[in-house]
Amino acid sequence: MVLVSAAAFAANSILAKLAYAAGFHVFQLLAIRFVLGALGMWGIALLLGQNPLRFQRRRLLQLFALGLFIYTGQSTAYFMALQTLPASLCVLIVYVYPSLTVIAGWLFFRRAITRWQVVALAASFAGIALLLGGARFALAWALVFAVAAPVIYTTYILLGEKVMAGMPAAGASAVIFSGAALAFCVLATFTGELALPSGTRGWAVAIAIAIIPTMVAISLFMAGLPRVGASRAALLSTIEPVVTVVLAAIVLGERLSVVQALGGLLVVVAVVVVQAAHLWRPEPQAVPR
Repeated sequence: MVLVSAAAFAANSILAKLAYAAGFHVFQLLAIRFVLGALGMWGIALLLGQNPLRFQRRRLLQLFALGLFIYTGQSTAYFMALQTLPASLCVLIVYVYPSLTVIAGWLFFRRAITRWQVVALAASFAGIALLLGGARFALAWALVFAVAAPVIYTTYILLGEKVMAGMPAAGASAVIFSGAALAFCVLATFTGELALPSGTRGWAVAIAIAIIPTMVAISLFMAGLPRVGASRAALLSTIEPVVTVVLAAIVLGERLSVVQALGGLLVVVAVVVVQAAHLWRPEPQAVPR
């Protein structure tokens, strides 16, 4: 289940690229994705007996704010980068977030860093340097958004770890997605992008991005989580960037240079090392992407 979930998450970048090709704007796409995703997650939460309306008011507001501000910022940065950068490059840059989380945990919570985590950190940043070194300077702003996405996602994980403690995942996801849906509807309204998809192709892509990397991916992850444990689930999820690179090559015809491929390999290896370290030291996990 976790492996299928990771593959479903991997489709996110590919579907975003197909959506842009179908004429979608960034905030239009994200508004539709999170409105449909929120409706779907509310249905799943109610089906599982995790009615968010029964949450403590303080927790409910915290989850809603997490989606309204942090999740919205991360998704905006990532989807902005996807407008011009290759999907494979974007997902590999974003996957530096486990290493950033280790650094942030050390800086703000005084968590110890093992020698293997130091090795992973070095590999992550060497990989990012190689990935960015192979990108053209003309894409500077897209690179800024791509690098901002894992930084914001790290903030989301650290805050989510606190807010999500003891909370049911499906119900919490429904509230977070609702916050993001509201934010993106407002942003789409102010930018003049609030509009329904046009044509059969537009609706197909919109529904696919709301179902596959959103509802299906999260539901399967949550179903597999109690069976394999949080740390092993996180480790299994590292297949996501690999699947994205393969799908980008098959569906979009994207190719990384040799230098960038080496950088991507270093990032994936670093993620595996960081996640494997938690197999013997489990920690709370934030709601997945």
